[in-house]
Amino acid sequence: MTLGYVHIMISKKRVRNILPCFLFLALAACTEPFPIATIKFEDILVVESTITNELKRQVVKLSRTIDLTDLDQAIIDNANVKVEGSDGSVFDFSQDTETRHYISNLEFQAMPDIAYTLKINTPNSQSYSSTAVSLTPVVEIDRVYPELRSENGKEGVQVMVDADNINGMGQYFRYEYEETYEILLPNTSGVSWSIFNVNDFTRSFEIVLGPKRIDEKCYSTIESEGIVQTSTSNLGENGVFRFPLRFIAKMNPIIKEQYSILVKQYVQSQEAYTFYQILEGLGNVEGHLSQGQPGFVSGNINSETDSEEKVLGFFEASSVSSQRFFFNYTDFGFDLPPYFVECDVIVIIGRTELLKRKLEFENYQIFFFEMKIVNGPVRVPIYHIAQSECTECASFSTHIKPAFWED
Repeated sequence: MTLGYVHIMISKKRVRNILPCFLFLALAACTEPFPIATIKFEDILVVESTITNELKRQVVKLSRTIDLTDLDQAIIDNANVKVEGSDGSVFDFSQDTETRHYISNLEFQAMPDIAYTLKINTPNSQSYSSTAVSLTPVVEIDRVYPELRSENGKEGVQVMVDADNINGMGQYFRYEYEETYEILLPNTSGVSWSIFNVNDFTRSFEIVLGPKRIDEKCYSTIESEGIVQTSTSNLGENGVFRFPLRFIAKMNPIIKEQYSILVKQYVQSQEAYTFYQILEGLGNVEGHLSQGQPGFVSGNINSETDSEEKVLGFFEASSVSSQRFFFNYTDFGFDLPPYFVECDVIVIIGRTELLKRKLEFENYQIFFFEMKIVNGPVRVPIYHIAQSECTECASFSTHIKPAFWED
């Protein structure tokens, strides 16, 4: 995640799917399925932030709900954001120019016995504050491990989590994970190519071939999405045991080479757990809205300038623990998974043909070049090309090996 940020809120796609009913039908239940497009849109502040016991630059995300027809995220710029501690500490946040998130100017960590409050002032002179929250107890992850499983008729690996909460200090848990996997390129390329000075009248042009770094291995990282929670409050247990976090089908290319998963466990308050449980339940409605959804999910952030204004979000202070695990398909006796895309090799003979088909294969790269005699004594250039995803890391990933990587 960017700067170690903990993503605790639903995606904007999820916001668009669930807001219309529970925000705008507070006085009437949804009794009949109907198209979402018929519902009135309301502009609402969305706040996303969890501060943790990790010493780092903490993050706050500010945006507004968006219309169903709007594909752009409505991020709020130029706000004044700070977190205040009950011990008198104040942590100011500044907006990052790249992500547009609000990042604490200094590294800090949530401490026990200190209550924290989030304060926000937007450019339109609106002020917001959260209720005071305190750090939850620390519960360490005991084990992250894979097991052979079958899900929806597919064989694969289920990543499981155990957390032995001996003292019973935590009952509500939320999980995120970050997957990093190694990729071996099928067609490594050390050739860059460009076409210059094209003259349509004379059909002349220049092809410039040059050397470039040869990528052999790439490393891609993806973050989990959605809300993943569990509770031990009704189980009579002092820990989390065999919690199924992530299923990976045996033919998934991400386990074709070395695969790593970093699991993060956040201990939540009951209020935070309940808020996200309701939010997740509303987000699981498929296609149409159904009966029984509440009018509005109230978080712990309120407007100080307008008591009637609705705010969507929950500010929390959560203890976090993490554990990383490595494996690949050979550890389970699976067949070799396929590559991510088809890597068919296309051979183009001659400079004229290369120019003619340049646009057709715009996302392809030359990975092999040779001069060869074809139908006579004259040697002509032969170009072997394949999709960029088969030849170089830059088109979809990075060649830089992570510091934590184990070969």
